[in-house]
Amino acid sequence: MTLTEVLKIEEQYLKYEDMRALDYAEKRYQKAGCPSERWELFNFLERMLQELKASGLGYPKVLLLRKKQIQRQQFTIQQPGETPAGGCPCLGGWLLSGTPCSCPKGEPHREQLRKWGMKI
Repeated sequence: MTLTEVLKIEEQYLKYEDMRALDYAEKRYQKAGCPSERWELFNFLERMLQELKASGLGYPKVLLLRKKQIQRQQFTIQQPGETPAGGCPCLGGWLLSGTPCSCPKGEPHREQLRKWGMKI
């Protein structure tokens, strides 16, 4: 898993400068062995914030937010292969394969596809 997947960061909402800093953090995350335990990830994020600030790149505010959420136990780190707390592995009603999920969140998507004449 990548750092953005672990931290559930939606890249579409980031600025260009934040994307550059996040790309750097992704590379460092891979070099660090992809820490996925709570305190390992917390310490990694702390180091990244310090490195990014020292390098002059600045850091995406979402990294600081996630660090604080992990510290306060408001954000749980999903382990690879583990389903989310809701019991459904979809993201906003969509599966990673690009098809609508069978859960209630996927119903509006399935309905829209039926209106377009697609068979589900």
